[in-house]
Amino acid sequence: MDQYSLAPVGQYTLAHLHGNLVFSAGMTPRDEAGLLARGRVGEDLTVTQAKDLAFHAAKRALQAATLAAENRAQTVESVVSLTVYIAAGPDFVEHSAVADGASAAIARLESSQPLPTRAAVGVSSLPGGSPIEVQLIATTGHRTRPPET
Repeated sequence: MDQYSLAPVGQYTLAHLHGNLVFSAGMTPRDEAGLLARGRVGEDLTVTQAKDLAFHAAKRALQAATLAAENRAQTVESVVSLTVYIAAGPDFVEHSAVADGASAAIARLESSQPLPTRAAVGVSSLPGGSPIEVQLIATTGHRTRPPET
């Protein structure tokens, strides 16, 4: 993932380290060309498409958290909380299925850790028309030096 895809789209920081916790900003599914999709889940996008977008947004959130930790000589130890915002119409009810995409990203990238707690929240719109936004909180620890040879 390139640096452009992690550039803020407003006046905020991508992740903030406080004590042994790192908080990511809400991350949308984007790459160097911009948002990967626009619209509302259940109207413009299927649950399967949205689940894939949630996976991508969660990877970006974890990358932002990891960079913030590394800038302070720390590492991400475990993602403890995920919030997945889903732009959907009033009759949409498959929020958890969409949020499973974000959980799958964390499970794949942090395979030795338990899954985080999670909230799946339906909203009427998200920044830029994004269908998904993911925010996470993770614990951090001090980076250990490699053994000297």
